[in-house]
Amino acid sequence: MREFLDYLIVSYNIWFTVPPTIVFLLALFRLVIRATDFGDADVDAEVNVDMDADGDMDSDKEADPRLRSPFFRNVFGFLNVGRAPLIVVVTSLFLTWGIVGLVANALLNVPEKPQWVWISFVTAFFCSFLGSRYISIVLSKLFPKGEKNINDVHQLLGLSGRVISGQVTTTFGTARVQVPDGPELTVSCRAKSDEATPVKGDTVILVDYDHAKRIFDVRRK
Repeated sequence: MREFLDYLIVSYNIWFTVPPTIVFLLALFRLVIRATDFGDADVDAEVNVDMDADGDMDSDKEADPRLRSPFFRNVFGFLNVGRAPLIVVVTSLFLTWGIVGLVANALLNVPEKPQWVWISFVTAFFCSFLGSRYISIVLSKLFPKGEKNINDVHQLLGLSGRVISGQVTTTFGTARVQVPDGPELTVSCRAKSDEATPVKGDTVILVDYDHAKRIFDVRRK
């Protein structure tokens, strides 16, 4: 066991073992948070990258202009960010990079020929992008299109949703809302201080929307 661990952390392998390790630690963290139902930090919120129906970055003024450049738009589009959640795409990239890199090192006998490690880097780079693209295409079919931002949030006002975060505080919470004749959406929400605090599993109604903070006001049904 010790020899195997030493093999994974040698200089030519560490570049390929760290990304999958990060994925493993994040998955473990998510499991712990879900098991303890910790606070109001909903792990389903993930990293909030807003995309329109074509997979383009949201034109919010606070967004980094570099992320709206044609290069990044093409990269995100190639990886199907927006069709599949960003966390799924990143996980696919990290895992594919690590697995392909370690396999390439073994096939190329890099321990005996360390100068060939660059071939593993090139192979892992292309395979991770191609692999993530097709993995995300498959996984995107498992995620409703409603996970993307919608242009008119006011059409959601008055709809009911189920709280999926630990609770909905005056600053943050998350709920799943079923759109009539449409997909189920995950929305960020908050409760007013003078109303009862909704907790996980409660049904809430979307009563208002704060455009500045991009969050719905809700009250328990």
